[in-house]
Amino acid sequence: SLGLPAFQLWSLQQPSFEHQQFCYSLTFLSNEQKHYCHTNPKMMRVISRGVAMAIDECQYQFRNQRWNCTIFNSSEVFGKIVLRKTPETAFIYALTSAAVVHAVGKACAKGELSQCGCDKQQQQTQINQQRQQRMPLLPIKQSTISSQTLTTDLYSENSESVGWEWGGCSHDIKYGRNVSKTFVDGQESINKRKIVRIVNIHNNEAGRQAVERNVQLTCKCHGVSGSCTLRVCWRTLPDFRIVGSELRLKYQSATQVRLNRRLNILKPRKRLVKLFNVSDLVYVHQSPSFCEKNLRLGSLGTQGRPCNLTVNEPGSCSVLCCDRGYEIVVKTIEQDCECQFHWCCEVRCRKCLRRVEQYFCK
Repeated sequence: SLGLPAFQLWSLQQPSFEHQQFCYSLTFLSNEQKHYCHTNPKMMRVISRGVAMAIDECQYQFRNQRWNCTIFNSSEVFGKIVLRKTPETAFIYALTSAAVVHAVGKACAKGELSQCGCDKQQQQTQINQQRQQRMPLLPIKQSTISSQTLTTDLYSENSESVGWEWGGCSHDIKYGRNVSKTFVDGQESINKRKIVRIVNIHNNEAGRQAVERNVQLTCKCHGVSGSCTLRVCWRTLPDFRIVGSELRLKYQSATQVRLNRRLNILKPRKRLVKLFNVSDLVYVHQSPSFCEKNLRLGSLGTQGRPCNLTVNEPGSCSVLCCDRGYEIVVKTIEQDCECQFHWCCEVRCRKCLRRVEQYFCK
């Protein structure tokens, strides 16, 4: 709910002296989250921005699927689907948790939050390592004749760490993780069924780890006449599309689980299924088909969805229409054609009519 436009507009209009009343009026928050909202007003705006990013990414990743991450302007933003612990729900939880890490980490580096800033831990670690090796620190030059920026995978670069200096402004992923763990996991009250609570927290953590696995090392070369006598490097968060795509793959290989009450841990529901780890998504209930409308199961059906005539591909009529067939709607549209450039400086076009066929699931 924090990611809906109505909430974002409402939160921006609240004067500071009414913020406490505003936070405690949000019925969709747990008591712990209401207190966090009250004590961290600026952070709530960042969290809201992150959750809105998660909603957009969810709709992008599933835009051509039977379930297309439809949202409702109500407390049950994704409908009844979140009440069942399906693979779709697992994806929503993981993506939301990851988005909060991402939004907070970037906000820290931009100076939007007084509680955090650039991550100095990596820089201090490098300094300590060089002191132990009795290696002189190379000065970070403020003015250079030439520079070049390179972004690469953080983990592939660590093995060649000698020869570059920590600098710049690393995104504070650790602080973003702490906020996500405190706020997002704070939704899981002890009143929920134990298996539901454990599954939700597991998927939240999987989302956070997806962000951390894709952290990149960005380096800038400094030197005279294009040389690279000094490289200054810092950690940057990946584009959130990368995180969303990875979690989509995790969704496709999610594991159905049950609760081992004696050991109080999750176990695969089927014995022959591969064991999962902390970075995998888990679920309890099988997904509905999403072909027919069933609000009790969180399915809106696919009737009326636009589709294309490719075969057995995402977004195709053969996939979306569930063997019900499709209707053809013919439209005539006006568009520019025979455009020519005239000196100087104008492009002149004729208006042409074009017949377009569109396909919609029955």
